[in-house]
Amino acid sequence: MQPERIIGLVTLWLVIAALVAPAGAMAGLIRLGPSNSGAEHGSDDWYFGTNGAAWVSLDHTDPATGEYDFAIGNNTAGQENRADWRSRLFPLGAAANGARLITFSFAYKFPGKINRRENLQVFLRFFDAAGTNFYGQKIFRVGFHTGDSNMVNYRTMRITDIIAPRKARSADIWITANIWEPWTSGTGRFDDFSVTTVSWLGRTLLVVLDGMVPGLLIITIAVMKSRRTRVRKGAYNLPRKS
Repeated sequence: MQPERIIGLVTLWLVIAALVAPAGAMAGLIRLGPSNSGAEHGSDDWYFGTNGAAWVSLDHTDPATGEYDFAIGNNTAGQENRADWRSRLFPLGAAANGARLITFSFAYKFPGKINRRENLQVFLRFFDAAGTNFYGQKIFRVGFHTGDSNMVNYRTMRITDIIAPRKARSADIWITANIWEPWTSGTGRFDDFSVTTVSWLGRTLLVVLDGMVPGLLIITIAVMKSRRTRVRKGAYNLPRKS
């Protein structure tokens, strides 16, 4: 293949990469919830409960960002020792009924040692508009399951391509300690909850870019094959050495 053709193809793919890479940023994310995503407004728009020796608190000593985070924990065995944080319902908007993909993210940190097979659970739950009918949930286990212990810094869990169940119109976030799985490993800290979807323009952009890449790949392969074929055919017409 001629050097100029190689340069042209490389340039083409660099252009494609330049378009696709920032597509997420260009997609026009729409924030769905929750309000008060990092406890910066105290416990506004969040519910909480404790039983036995478990606890919840609004922590201001070690947030991921801002000045506060949600803390939850327990050190004592037994299901009577449990705690939870639960956000107020928020509407799914354009992502209702599975119409658009959802991205869910949050920051977390475990400052102490996590005991074997112990996890806190974070739920993204789906309901009808009034919150009366439950339609499904996504469960994310953090702790032993994610290999975290004695953490110095926060980690962010980010889950993409979530589709809300059919009929779902709203959602909430629920953090539990020692309810569904054992947890006697002390405090877990949570911050910066975010549930987003893409705008109509962003969704269109991503679809267009996704459609462009296979087509350009096919064109590139065809050009390369065509060039190799011409080179092979031309080889038979080369003058023989005397």
